[in-house]
Amino acid sequence: MNHEADYDCAIIGGGVAGLALAILLARDDKKVILFEKESYPFHKVCGEYISNESVNFIGRLGVDLSDYAATQIDSLLLSSASGISVKRNLSIGGMGLSRYKLDNLLYQKALEVGVSVRTKTKVQHIEFEKDFFQVSFGDRQITAKTVCGAYGKNSNIDAQLNRIVRADGDRNLFVAVKHHIKIPYDRRQVELHNFSGGYCGLSAIEDDRVNMSYITKARNLKICGGKISDLEKRILSANPFLKRYVGEAKFELEKPLVISHLHFSIKTAVAAGMLMLGDAAGNIAPLSGNGMSMALRSASIAHRAVGSFLNRQTSRAAMEATYAKEYKKAFSARIFYARMIHQTLISKPFLNDLNFYFLKALPFLIDFTQAKIHGSEF
Repeated sequence: MNHEADYDCAIIGGGVAGLALAILLARDDKKVILFEKESYPFHKVCGEYISNESVNFIGRLGVDLSDYAATQIDSLLLSSASGISVKRNLSIGGMGLSRYKLDNLLYQKALEVGVSVRTKTKVQHIEFEKDFFQVSFGDRQITAKTVCGAYGKNSNIDAQLNRIVRADGDRNLFVAVKHHIKIPYDRRQVELHNFSGGYCGLSAIEDDRVNMSYITKARNLKICGGKISDLEKRILSANPFLKRYVGEAKFELEKPLVISHLHFSIKTAVAAGMLMLGDAAGNIAPLSGNGMSMALRSASIAHRAVGSFLNRQTSRAAMEATYAKEYKKAFSARIFYARMIHQTLISKPFLNDLNFYFLKALPFLIDFTQAKIHGSEF
């Protein structure tokens, strides 16, 4: 194994959380290396809706979203599996920007501030010894004082740390799918449409495109012979709103992006001395109040904890305990309410419709729920 260099922090994963943390630490004159298995720019499965709670934070990272993002989004349209709909104003609002664009902008900022970014590089092993981490990739190795995991929903690192959660058959397994489409669309509105065993979100992004992403129980895809097109025609299209999008939209991506074997189990914010950010700390249900904003907020929390340790203001144990405590404080309630809503939305169609009749009669409950699953500006 060829040893390359020593770093203050090694970050595994180059999504918004990993890139944000890398930028913040590098600005503090810390020596940072970030590993990303893909090459920028690239598409990711994501709703691509950015809550206003994180817009100023992204600006402080050096990316002014007003230069790139779609129209400000200020309303929400919900529909049941059969098309019963409710519309409400968004309590916080947000804007849309593709991960293809946003991640690449943050990547460029990371390079500008001196982060060593290794693209098309997969970390294979991490070992903690004598108060340092040994991070191995290929036939090379680096040493780091701290390591942060920002690798998303699935990684070989989780397997190494024995953090893989085994689902009970396919009952708790889901599939996530993303399209970019073009179709006449109210760009100030984000939409969430239910179907049997799942739900689909739509929001406007740049270049007059609309992100169309959905979560479905894995068994839905199984009964459709594993064919995404059949799933969309047979199951999603039972909802009249989705029938229009599936049937009339122009699909812009060469093929849909898909994540399989997806579950929403809670993991831990710290594992084997590593701080976990965003989905690496637990696969976040899409209704947790914007996964991108939660990932970015976790980077902000990690920055404070790691910075204190590297500046010798706190011990390693205190860094880990502080991060775990602050992560729980910031997200536990949001994740709890989002999981409750997630279970409600994927209920049987007749229960789903009943829930929407209830929401039409008492629409203030939608506002209450919005407040519970969104955070304040940071």
